[in-house]
Amino acid sequence: MTFASFEDFAESFADLIHKVEGFDARVPEDSALIGLASDIVPEVTRRLREGISLLKEVEAFYDPAKSNVPKPEDEDTLFFIGKMISTELASRDLFDVAFLARNELGAALEKLEKTALARSDGVALASHCESGMRCLRKALVSVESSVYEYEERKAPDRHWVDIELSLQIRKLYWNLRNETEYAAHEDEDDLESRLRRVLYRIMAFRELSIYPFLRVDDRVHLRDLLKRILEWLNSDEREQKIAEQLWADLSSFTELLVQVSRRQELQEFDRELVTRIYQQLFDRVDEPVQGVTPIQLAELEKVLGLDEELDDLICNRIAYVEAWRQTLERVIHQLERPGRSAIKVELLTDDDFG
Repeated sequence: MTFASFEDFAESFADLIHKVEGFDARVPEDSALIGLASDIVPEVTRRLREGISLLKEVEAFYDPAKSNVPKPEDEDTLFFIGKMISTELASRDLFDVAFLARNELGAALEKLEKTALARSDGVALASHCESGMRCLRKALVSVESSVYEYEERKAPDRHWVDIELSLQIRKLYWNLRNETEYAAHEDEDDLESRLRRVLYRIMAFRELSIYPFLRVDDRVHLRDLLKRILEWLNSDEREQKIAEQLWADLSSFTELLVQVSRRQELQEFDRELVTRIYQQLFDRVDEPVQGVTPIQLAELEKVLGLDEELDDLICNRIAYVEAWRQTLERVIHQLERPGRSAIKVELLTDDDFG
């Protein structure tokens, strides 16, 4: 299909985004069902190819080498020159967004196709299906927004991720890590008690409505840890070395899980919230703030798991304002570090989460 107008793009983006939103790429983590991932591969690859094709059309149509600025009668006017430069810069930005997004989709498609051809790893296949659809949704929403901005139109109100869902998952992972650390402290010399405590926490997680929305890699890893803990607890031998290795694996995994805060959608949310709270506390020109309010503490609870020092301040409900300054400044600086591209489609691969 050749696109001849903005309206063509608007319709195509809306149609493909609707298809992506209506498709559930989640696969059960149970070993007997993980193979179902192969059933959805054709749909995922088809949608990825459609997305790549659409973004190619965006690049071609809004190529900065083309000039769509109507020339006035006096071609030497400053207005025309300024408009031409402005349009070229805007089209370059749009072209770059579409180009980078298309490259990310191409990489996602390549990973999925290679894994599907190998026919050996159901977990990896399920993971690439999930991440491919996430990648596609984000690419489409990002580029669609850029097209509307270039055309000076109001973009549809879309979100490439459910931020509330991401916040709930981070809180879930933070609780698991805390439970693991607490168990290690309380039952330092009793591995059985430690493992039982974490076992109950994982079993409770599996009953939550949010559990199916965890990435399949994380669900599979939690399932395997649960199985290993049960096998050790039900064993007659209960070898100490096995339990020690199991606890080491569990601790490493929970530390890895809290890195969910590195996902782009959470960093953007965290940067906005932490900066806003900092300004409320320290950028007051009329009168100094007397203390951190319960409302502000409740807001800050949404970033639990982002930073250990910040976690301590939140959990201990510190009201003294100056106690927050250094930590908030450091966290804001970290969140604003260069290199975090807003147009990069996937900040982390599923491999980064084990």
